[in-house]
Amino acid sequence: MQAKNPQAEAAFKAISSAQGQYSLTGLPAGAYDLSVKMPGFRFAPFVKPGVALESSQNLRIDIRLPDGNLGTLGDDPFSDLAFIRARVERLSGPVPRTADRKPDLSGLWIGNDDPFPEDAAALPWAAALFRERVQNNMKHIPRTHCLPAGVLPTGPFFRKFVQTPGLLLMINDNDVLGFRQIFLDGRGHPKDLNPTWNGHAIGRWEGDTLVVDVAGFNDRSWLGFYPHTEQLHITERYRRRDFGHLEVQVIAEDPGTLVKPWKLNMVWNLAPEEEILEYVCGENNTDVQHLVGK
Repeated sequence: MQAKNPQAEAAFKAISSAQGQYSLTGLPAGAYDLSVKMPGFRFAPFVKPGVALESSQNLRIDIRLPDGNLGTLGDDPFSDLAFIRARVERLSGPVPRTADRKPDLSGLWIGNDDPFPEDAAALPWAAALFRERVQNNMKHIPRTHCLPAGVLPTGPFFRKFVQTPGLLLMINDNDVLGFRQIFLDGRGHPKDLNPTWNGHAIGRWEGDTLVVDVAGFNDRSWLGFYPHTEQLHITERYRRRDFGHLEVQVIAEDPGTLVKPWKLNMVWNLAPEEEILEYVCGENNTDVQHLVGK
């Protein structure tokens, strides 16, 4: 969770205990926006703006996170991943390596979002569209029309990595067009990139970190809940810090949408006993008519 003072541009962060208790200390007097983002609950994060704090005051705030996307118990399968995550969190050991001594990123990973995500510094038109999409319960997200939903590797999904010397293949669970190819054979981007939903990805090693450069996006997919233009450029960094944990950093740059680069930092968990399941996006989707928004 995070308490942010917009006027002072100061942010204080904490992670709750297993019992759900949290404590933020050392905050000067002022007005704070309190926010919590937790997988397995509603996609839209909890936000309580304008929490007034006086000098030397001890303030207690009890936070309830609603279940599911639409508030119905059991309508969000991501909550099941919390049990798997708890089981594999302590997996450790040396980093596996390939025959050429590169870190082997192969395996099935549980994606975890940035626990303290920074707000995207969006241009006014993009910020306005972001607010409209949230108010409408993301009714028009491309996924509801069986189209690729987003360009960021975020969300509590399973992702299976299959690494070879010249190619890293990512197979995504519960996502439309659930695969990505990252070329590791030294090629560059094509001179005339044909814009696509997922862009064109090439990777290179910097020590034990795989740096992935992605360009050539169309402007129909979503950047989180924000729009983006064909100027979008994404840099991803993957570092397997031990057997069971993968550090992931994502930097999105788009001068047509963002004032400055948008950075996200995540740690994913290895889930060796799990497997990718079949995902089918059926035609005649009846979900859209229920996402009425406000």
